[in-house]
Amino acid sequence: MHIGIAINGEGRGHFSRARALAEILGEHHTISFWVPEHLAGELAGYFPRASIHLIPYLKYVQRGFTLDYLGTIAVNASLFLFPQHARQRIAKQLREAKVGMVLSDFEPFSSVAAKKIGLPVLQLNHPGIVTRTFSLSPAAIVARVVSAYMMAFSDRTILCSFFGGDVGPIIRRELREKRISRGDYVLVYQKPMYREFLEPVLASLPDCPFRIFPDPAGDYAESLAGCKALVASAGHQSISEALALGKPVFVIPVAGQFEQELNAQKLRESGFGDYAFFDALKTALPAFLASLGKFEIAIATGRMSGSRSVKKSWSCTDETLRAAALVENFILDSRHAPEWKRRTVLFPVFQE
Repeated sequence: MHIGIAINGEGRGHFSRARALAEILGEHHTISFWVPEHLAGELAGYFPRASIHLIPYLKYVQRGFTLDYLGTIAVNASLFLFPQHARQRIAKQLREAKVGMVLSDFEPFSSVAAKKIGLPVLQLNHPGIVTRTFSLSPAAIVARVVSAYMMAFSDRTILCSFFGGDVGPIIRRELREKRISRGDYVLVYQKPMYREFLEPVLASLPDCPFRIFPDPAGDYAESLAGCKALVASAGHQSISEALALGKPVFVIPVAGQFEQELNAQKLRESGFGDYAFFDALKTALPAFLASLGKFEIAIATGRMSGSRSVKKSWSCTDETLRAAALVENFILDSRHAPEWKRRTVLFPVFQE
């Protein structure tokens, strides 16, 4: 089958999950991608024979270490108000490419376009996990509304998460093939804008070597496989990749971004790691490093007891192949589900 994979452009997690699945699905299917422009070049390097089409994406705006809600609404207003042109263009591309189904990672334009021409749509992402979490906080309500918009036009939804998901961590092939060891250093992955605040904290811990990324001269996958712990933002993919390799994780969530705050809270509850906001980093990070043994035991216990705990649904093992199998099941099911090939959408309120 010809599979169209659509990728949200905000953050690296969507890209990494889609890449991991395409590496497997591409062995038996034709793959084309619908991605934002800033991801196209890198994606072409990994999949030189795949067709790549450009799409718009919804952007987050931060003010310091906090999500700027008004700024985010302003920068995305035109996409919410006038999405017709993008949808029509994508629908034409899907039809001309003879795509048989769309696999979307939190990408709304391709999903609507696919339904307009009668294509089955599978939604596989992590951010939708907020819809399974009860909270009356304004940030949680906003997150659920956004998720409803981003996922509204799928025939089936699969949520990837190390907590409470339908499938656990999805990691790319280069990580699965690395030899895992426990070095003496801690790997740090943070946006460049955070370094001026983070580096003084790291400098206050001279007994612990750090490798800081992004680093054009470094190999992130190799460093992750060999580190003793990861310090990163609270994006789900970074956490998942580390846990799948058996590494404790310390995360720094963006205040007001409910998904990141939820990831951080669940990381602490699982016992696989901990978190702090930037204002508490000076005391929280040393405490985390002093307790690495405790987190390593929790991860090892979780891995020994199977891919997921029945009680809490924690998952700290690589479930990439299982995720690919779920996609294959959707393809088989779509052949016997004519209602998935309808040309109308589920939620008319979102139509132009």
